[in-house]
Amino acid sequence: MIELLQISRGGSGGVTGAKILAEAALYEGVESQAIPKYGSERRGAAVEAYVRFDDKPIRIHSPVVEPDIAMVLDTSLIERLDLLKIKQEGIIIINSKEIPKAFKGTNRKIAYVDATAISLNLGLVAGGFTLVNTTMLGAFAKATGLVSIENIIKGIEHTLNPRIAPKNVEAAKKAFEETKVETV
Repeated sequence: MIELLQISRGGSGGVTGAKILAEAALYEGVESQAIPKYGSERRGAAVEAYVRFDDKPIRIHSPVVEPDIAMVLDTSLIERLDLLKIKQEGIIIINSKEIPKAFKGTNRKIAYVDATAISLNLGLVAGGFTLVNTTMLGAFAKATGLVSIENIIKGIEHTLNPRIAPKNVEAAKKAFEETKVETV
């Protein structure tokens, strides 16, 4: 089983992105589940979502404690990551122009892309929040290879309103092209 911890801000589409990712994995023929962690959070507050992937039915439905993959949709939330709990052979995917200093010298595989700039350039903004969820799904596809960009696109098109899906597909494709992966 492969487990993902995703940290985002309420209103940035993180929970919807986790659902799209789980659906995209189904198109790959992989069992998956997305679990949001809600509380009394408001727009802008930190929100977690978990996604699991396996080749057999997934019978647990609890938060992910030791993820194989961590995905951070807002760089101001990096301090919420506990590096000791993320598996050493895993990967951290970050919405950032560069690798944050906090990760340098950690011998970690880091993927990064400026998802905010991509989303802003495409007008993916709602209620004053830049929607980076689908953009980061393109980064996930590039960084992990667990789900193809084609199936990410299918998940986006199936889940989102047909009026807004095309820009989200474009964002995912652009992030897929621009994501860099390094071990630091």
